[in-house]
Amino acid sequence: PAKGPLTGRFGKQYHSVYKSLQLPQNNGVSIAVSPDSEVKAVFNGTVVQISVLPGYHQCILIQHGGYFTLYSKMKNVYVKAGDKVKTEQALGTVDTIDGETVFHFEIWDDNTVPQNPESWLRPR
Repeated sequence: PAKGPLTGRFGKQYHSVYKSLQLPQNNGVSIAVSPDSEVKAVFNGTVVQISVLPGYHQCILIQHGGYFTLYSKMKNVYVKAGDKVKTEQALGTVDTIDGETVFHFEIWDDNTVPQNPESWLRPR
């Protein structure tokens, strides 16, 4: 979706100093990117929704057969609901929020169970 180092991993997160469990668990991955980095679709699919969600900011939701991908913290969006997208198609750019340019990405199955994006995005 966007290239850069992971700053947040999928699953349970623990505070770096206090070692306490932070809730809720991270349902995706966060990736540090350069300002205005372009985000690309990871699979062919159909754009279901473009919306602003608390904590996620502007998002793109795409359906890919039995799965959904969520691309959040977007600034500019190049697609609209109903558009068919192809793998590697540019979807928009990442926003800088509170001085940080961090893209957030999630994968969900049709039963709304979050999947670990790292296992899907590793080079094969």
